Amino acid sequence: MSEKVAIPTDEAPPVLHDLQDGVGIITLNRPRVHNALNDAARAALKEALIWARDNDAVRAVLLQGAGRSFCSGRDRNGFLETGKHASHRELILAAQELRLLQCELGKPSICALHGHAIGAGAELALGCDFRIAGADLKYSFPEVGFGVVSDTGSSALLTRLLGPARAKWLLASGDVMDARQAADWRLVEWVVETTELADAAFEKAARLARRPPAALRKQSELIDAAAPALLRQALSREMEAQLELFAGSEFALIREQGFQAHG
Repeated sequence: MSEKVAIPTDEAPPVLHDLQDGVGIITLNRPRVHNALNDAARAALKEALIWARDNDAVRAVLLQGAGRSFCSGRDRNGFLETGKHASHRELILAAQELRLLQCELGKPSICALHGHAIGAGAELALGCDFRIAGADLKYSFPEVGFGVVSDTGSSALLTRLLGPARAKWLLASGDVMDARQAADWRLVEWVVETTELADAAFEKAARLARRPPAALRKQSELIDAAAPALLRQALSREMEAQLELFAGSEFALIREQGFQAHG
């Protein structure tokens, strides 16, 4: 593996960012918990995405995870609790604002997936333009099993990739997909050996970074012309659905029984 794209294994800070050959490399950096997202990690990821968006030297973005996994979802410490947020609405809104920021970078983005990409991690991958997977990938949306729904745009982003029937099945069943099935279903564009993932992902991002940026951006805007409005509509619907579920008896019972029993 090339030294310049070696995946770091430190735990602090929770997200790293670096610029190499026009590629803004953003690394989730909580490997001991499979890069689970807590409030600090989300805040650091937001800062990294803003850095990539506003830095003219960044011509493409590569999102990756340190250690054994890309991202195992929301941190189970305080899982689905409001934490620092005043309400569930504020909690959801913070996550949705992060997804909008990611989807509206104005620069091509590639997600390098390996190990677990679960829940919020799977949704984070959907927010990138392209996905490349290591052969050890395990990809799933377990939210319905916890009595909630995916609430950061999956109803639009996943349907756009897979079509409605496959999107419904993946979100409803919680099935875990391996790398080959994910490629067959068009969840990922490429599959490589996990040991080759960092270099392969960087090479693809660097190729995009070498393209004329104004033309590249216009071409992406033409393909994605309807996507921003559809995403915002989906986020609004997901917000209302999620708040209804949070207030319902089904979610209360599952929380009382323990989320682990339903994961």
